Amino acid sequence: MLRGLAMGVLDDTEFDEVMKLQRQLATSMMDDFEMDSKIKLLTIFDEVSAKKRKIQTEKLIVEAESQGMTEMEITALIEKLKRDGLIFEPQPGYLQRS
Repeated sequence: MLRGLAMGVLDDTEFDEVMKLQRQLATSMMDDFEMDSKIKLLTIFDEVSAKKRKIQTEKLIVEAESQGMTEMEITALIEKLKRDGLIFEPQPGYLQRS
């Protein structure tokens, strides 16, 4: 539908270029949102840990939920932070900053 509306103004090449830029912008915005979420979760981690070497995963989840994050989001972010090497699981049920 949008393509039909734009045809009077843009040719196919221009339209495709605009759509490509829109997809790039959307991807960039999602990357920025994910980075902000990672920073937020790491900040919560630091607040909860209070200089302890490790914390219970459940404690982090509960605190992050109290600050508006969903359990699904938190769990996904924990996995991404582990893949990024920023945190690790020294034993089951516990997390520690790298």
